[in-house]
Amino acid sequence: MWPAEYSDLDFDLPEDLIARHPAEPADSARLMVIRRSDQSITHSHFSQLGEYLTAGDNIFYNATRVEERRTYLQKPGSDKQFECVFLKKVAPVALGAPLSGELITGAHTGEIWQVLMRNIRRLKDAAKLLAAKDQSYEFILSRNSGQIFLSTRRQLSAEDFARIGEMPLPPYLRRSATAKDSETYQNFFARQLNAAEKILGSVAAPTAALHFTGELYSRLAAQGVKFHPLCLDIGYGTFAPLTEQNFQTGKLHAEHFFIPPETAAAFQLKEPQRKLVLGTTALRAILTYARTGVSEGETEIFIRGNEVIGEIDGLITNFHLPRSSLLLLVSAFAGCKFLGRAYREAVERKYRFYSYGDAMLIL
Repeated sequence: MWPAEYSDLDFDLPEDLIARHPAEPADSARLMVIRRSDQSITHSHFSQLGEYLTAGDNIFYNATRVEERRTYLQKPGSDKQFECVFLKKVAPVALGAPLSGELITGAHTGEIWQVLMRNIRRLKDAAKLLAAKDQSYEFILSRNSGQIFLSTRRQLSAEDFARIGEMPLPPYLRRSATAKDSETYQNFFARQLNAAEKILGSVAAPTAALHFTGELYSRLAAQGVKFHPLCLDIGYGTFAPLTEQNFQTGKLHAEHFFIPPETAAAFQLKEPQRKLVLGTTALRAILTYARTGVSEGETEIFIRGNEVIGEIDGLITNFHLPRSSLLLLVSAFAGCKFLGRAYREAVERKYRFYSYGDAMLIL
């Protein structure tokens, strides 16, 4: 479903404008700067971001870490593989009903994970599956309320996923992950948070951060720009299309977030310095905190394109998919018609779109 009032954000994107690989170096990506005050659009490069910032500006960034959660599983004795993306760990009590064929009993110390899997109609509940890369990793398949779960006696860590999986590149890249993607698709700010235990891990990158380099970060810090970490672990919503229910309930997919006390204090300061947010995932967390006062938990916040976001002064983001919740979120800050004009100009000027694509600064 896509409401008529958001028609300015419905666009056709030529296939050749989808960036399949990142810019090299990362900050050589193009940067479109759009100003809400005078509806102007200018063109630059991400390496020149400092030209649009001043000493005292605050940037709030997502410090989540992308884990290599795309795995391939197979039945014992079979060569047929099933692609699987591990979304999030769940507690048995949260399921509301027992899983059929569940490997874990109350006495076990294993885990249950919600996953995405394709072409598994012929797999029955309680089917045993092994990781193709390391068959010592055993899982039991279950279904519950239309969702798919895998249980295991292990307690899976980022190191385990690195052993059995690969970087979960978005499907629209239409290619398999390479060893290089383990670096280029990883968040530049990964785990740059004192309370690192609050980071549960993500199945997609906070892509605005992919444009940063160590040199650019150092220049901005020397310029007097202040950086403040938070965490939003990116999950199923990255893959889920918008539904009519999203608009009716005003809720989106739930994602875990954490705002450290120091970051919350910096956000609350009533100073003349500007507050900018790096990426839509960080913006979801900041808006949840600003509107509820809650600094940790799960957020289901859903911002429509005609809402007003007055809590921040600027947003750094990528170019998003048509008819997506992220595009609506950005349009609520920039304005639907203005953002629609900016996107049409981006297509005309052949900006690169999506995760590995170019960036936009909204002031």
